Amino acid sequence: MTHTAIQSKDYIKNIDFEYVETYSFQQQAYYSDATRNTVEISWYDNRITDLNGNLDSSSEKISSFQRNSQDMIKLNHILETEVANLPSWMCLPIYRDAIIFYSKNGEIVSALNVCFECSYMENDKGININADESTYGLLKSFLTSKGHKIRS
Repeated sequence: MTHTAIQSKDYIKNIDFEYVETYSFQQQAYYSDATRNTVEISWYDNRITDLNGNLDSSSEKISSFQRNSQDMIKLNHILETEVANLPSWMCLPIYRDAIIFYSKNGEIVSALNVCFECSYMENDKGININADESTYGLLKSFLTSKGHKIRS
Protein backbone atom coordinates (compact mmCIF):
# COMPACT_ATOMS: atom_id res chain seq x y z
CA MET A 1 0.00 0.00 0.00
CA THR A 2 1.45 3.35 -1.02
CA HIS A 3 0.98 6.32 1.26
CA THR A 4 0.77 9.86 -0.03
CA ALA A 5 2.92 12.37 1.83
CA ILE A 6 3.41 16.12 1.90
CA GLN A 7 5.74 18.31 3.92
CA SER A 8 4.31 20.05 6.98
CA LYS A 9 5.12 23.50 5.54
CA ASP A 10 3.02 22.71 2.45
CA TYR A 11 0.23 21.30 4.59
CA ILE A 12 -0.12 24.40 6.78
CA LYS A 13 0.15 26.96 3.98
CA ASN A 14 -2.62 25.29 1.95
CA ILE A 15 -5.30 25.24 4.65
CA ASP A 16 -7.94 27.98 4.52
CA PHE A 17 -9.32 28.19 8.07
CA GLU A 18 -10.66 30.66 10.62
CA TYR A 19 -9.78 29.06 13.94
CA VAL A 20 -8.08 26.05 15.52
CA GLU A 21 -8.93 23.67 18.34
CA THR A 22 -6.44 21.29 19.91
CA TYR A 23 -7.54 17.94 21.28
CA SER A 24 -6.25 15.09 23.36
CA PHE A 25 -7.75 11.65 22.74
CA GLN A 26 -7.14 7.92 23.23
CA GLN A 27 -5.35 8.71 26.50
CA GLN A 28 -6.91 6.08 28.74
CA ALA A 29 -4.70 3.20 27.62
CA TYR A 30 -0.97 2.80 27.74
CA TYR A 31 0.85 0.46 25.40
CA SER A 32 4.34 -0.73 26.20
CA ASP A 33 6.92 -1.15 23.47
CA ALA A 34 6.36 -4.90 23.69
CA THR A 35 2.66 -4.69 22.82
CA ARG A 36 2.31 -1.61 20.61
CA ASN A 37 3.13 -3.48 17.37
CA THR A 38 0.73 -6.36 17.89
CA VAL A 39 -2.72 -6.92 16.46
CA GLU A 40 -4.13 -6.57 19.97
CA ILE A 41 -3.90 -2.81 19.57
CA SER A 42 -7.25 -1.77 18.20
CA TRP A 43 -6.52 1.95 18.37
CA TYR A 44 -3.90 1.91 15.63
CA ASP A 45 -4.80 4.29 12.86
CA ASN A 46 -7.74 5.77 14.76
CA ARG A 47 -7.88 9.46 13.99
CA ILE A 48 -9.55 12.33 15.83
CA THR A 49 -12.40 12.27 13.28
CA ASP A 50 -14.17 9.40 11.58
CA LEU A 51 -15.11 9.31 7.89
CA ASN A 52 -18.22 11.40 8.64
CA GLY A 53 -16.27 14.09 10.50
CA ASN A 54 -17.46 13.03 13.95
CA LEU A 55 -14.99 13.50 16.79
CA ASP A 56 -13.57 10.43 18.54
CA SER A 57 -15.66 9.69 21.64
CA SER A 58 -12.57 9.92 23.86
CA SER A 59 -11.61 13.39 22.59
CA GLU A 60 -11.18 16.29 25.00
CA LYS A 61 -10.81 19.85 23.72
CA ILE A 62 -7.76 21.42 25.32
CA SER A 63 -7.41 24.83 23.66
CA SER A 64 -8.57 27.02 20.80
CA PHE A 65 -7.23 30.09 19.03
CA GLN A 66 -7.92 32.26 16.00
CA ARG A 67 -6.06 32.25 12.69
CA ASN A 68 -4.34 35.61 13.31
CA SER A 69 -3.40 34.99 16.95
CA GLN A 70 0.11 34.77 18.41
CA ASP A 71 -0.54 31.06 19.04
CA MET A 72 -1.22 30.49 15.35
CA ILE A 73 1.92 32.41 14.41
CA LYS A 74 3.88 30.04 16.70
CA LEU A 75 2.17 26.96 15.27
CA ASN A 76 2.85 28.14 11.71
CA HIS A 77 6.49 28.69 12.56
CA ILE A 78 6.75 25.16 14.00
CA LEU A 79 5.09 23.48 11.01
CA GLU A 80 7.10 25.55 8.52
CA THR A 81 10.38 24.06 9.78
CA GLU A 82 12.39 22.73 6.83
CA VAL A 83 12.65 18.93 6.74
CA ALA A 84 16.33 18.04 7.17
CA ASN A 85 15.99 14.91 9.33
CA LEU A 86 12.86 12.88 8.70
CA PRO A 87 12.15 10.48 11.59
CA SER A 88 11.50 6.89 10.53
CA TRP A 89 10.48 4.75 13.48
CA MET A 90 9.26 1.22 12.85
CA CYS A 91 6.23 1.36 15.13
CA LEU A 92 2.54 1.83 14.53
CA PRO A 93 1.25 5.30 15.35
CA ILE A 94 -1.31 5.68 18.10
CA TYR A 95 -2.62 9.20 17.77
CA ARG A 96 -3.21 10.88 21.12
CA ASP A 97 -3.12 14.55 20.13
CA ALA A 98 -4.72 16.46 17.29
CA ILE A 99 -5.11 19.93 15.86
CA ILE A 100 -8.37 20.64 14.05
CA PHE A 101 -8.72 23.55 11.64
CA TYR A 102 -12.23 25.03 11.25
CA SER A 103 -13.91 27.33 8.73
CA LYS A 104 -15.73 30.47 9.87
CA ASN A 105 -18.94 28.39 9.71
CA GLY A 106 -17.55 25.91 12.24
CA GLU A 107 -16.95 23.14 9.70
CA ILE A 108 -13.83 21.00 9.90
CA VAL A 109 -11.42 21.99 7.13
CA SER A 110 -8.63 19.61 8.16
CA ALA A 111 -7.45 17.61 11.16
CA LEU A 112 -3.81 16.92 11.99
CA ASN A 113 -3.33 13.74 14.04
CA VAL A 114 -0.06 13.48 15.97
CA CYS A 115 1.77 10.51 17.49
CA PHE A 116 4.68 11.81 19.57
CA GLU A 117 5.85 8.28 20.39
CA CYS A 118 6.50 7.56 16.70
CA SER A 119 7.14 11.14 15.54
CA TYR A 120 4.42 10.73 12.94
CA MET A 121 1.61 12.96 11.70
CA GLU A 122 -1.27 12.27 9.37
CA ASN A 123 -4.24 14.37 8.31
CA ASP A 124 -7.88 13.31 8.35
CA LYS A 125 -7.59 12.06 4.76
CA GLY A 126 -4.79 9.61 5.64
CA ILE A 127 -2.04 11.70 4.06
CA ASN A 128 1.29 11.49 5.89
CA ILE A 129 2.54 14.91 6.95
CA ASN A 130 6.35 14.78 6.81
CA ALA A 131 8.04 16.96 9.40
CA ASP A 132 11.57 17.46 10.62
CA GLU A 133 12.66 15.63 13.76
CA SER A 134 12.89 18.97 15.60
CA THR A 135 9.28 19.80 14.71
CA TYR A 136 7.99 17.15 17.13
CA GLY A 137 9.88 18.61 20.10
CA LEU A 138 8.68 22.12 19.25
CA LEU A 139 5.11 20.92 18.73
CA LYS A 140 5.19 18.95 21.98
CA SER A 141 6.34 22.06 23.90
CA PHE A 142 3.68 24.18 22.22
CA LEU A 143 0.82 21.76 22.95
CA THR A 144 2.06 21.19 26.51
CA SER A 145 1.95 24.97 27.05
CA LYS A 146 -1.71 24.84 25.97
CA GLY A 147 -2.51 22.14 28.56
CA HIS A 148 -1.87 18.85 26.74
CA LYS A 149 -0.44 16.06 28.89
CA ILE A 150 1.88 14.36 26.43
CA ARG A 151 3.83 11.22 27.19
CA SER A 152 6.50 9.90 24.88
